[in-house]
Amino acid sequence: MERRSLDPHFERVTLSDVALACLMFDSLTTYNRSLDVLNVETGSQIDLAIRERRTSLLRWLNAWGCRHLSIKQHDVASDSIRDWYKDEDWRLTSLIRPLWQLEDHELAQAAAAYGSLKDRDGARRMHGDHQQVTHIGFTAASKILFALRPESLVPWDDAMRREFGCDGSPESYEKFLGIVRDLTHEIAALCQNNGFAIESLPQELGRSGRTVVALLNEYIWVTVSAACKLPPQQTLARWAAW
Repeated sequence: MERRSLDPHFERVTLSDVALACLMFDSLTTYNRSLDVLNVETGSQIDLAIRERRTSLLRWLNAWGCRHLSIKQHDVASDSIRDWYKDEDWRLTSLIRPLWQLEDHELAQAAAAYGSLKDRDGARRMHGDHQQVTHIGFTAASKILFALRPESLVPWDDAMRREFGCDGSPESYEKFLGIVRDLTHEIAALCQNNGFAIESLPQELGRSGRTVVALLNEYIWVTVSAACKLPPQQTLARWAAW
């Protein structure tokens, strides 16, 4: 596994940054509520060969901002996701381990599965005499992978792609996974310095039921997508003393 230098965005990350961002995430969005609904409806194990599971997934994608996969078009997207799952599920079988344990070739496998999914039909609409096809797309494809492998695969959005110089291609998704994997290594070291393993981070933050990848996605969303500037440690310490 190639170890790269940490992305500049994460050079000064602290565990308190992650904790604060996760708290802000729940205040700024209802995303975790809809994720909880998805997990209840699917038993946290999403078999996309089952139509009802695909319907639950599509409702969750709508709640997570993927409105181009509209309810009226769910049959189109559902059939595309079913066919993709039949073709590509084998690529995901080895990706059940946490992101920080994945090898480079496994990130490449995830990127190939992502590449196969993003260009499949998500909606078909008639405009005059012509049918316009909308693809599942960059963001929804990454969120589907996250739903299937919440321990290892990271969702992204337009703001994240811009921030990290990613164009939405499979190669750029693989690059993004590598960037976040490097972040998990940094977080693991910070956890170790504080007397616990990275696997215990959700419990330490009072977020049992979430994965480390989910928490780091929340941190990236708050600091990148929502462009929230977290206060420095000195400010937090001063506030805590008031």
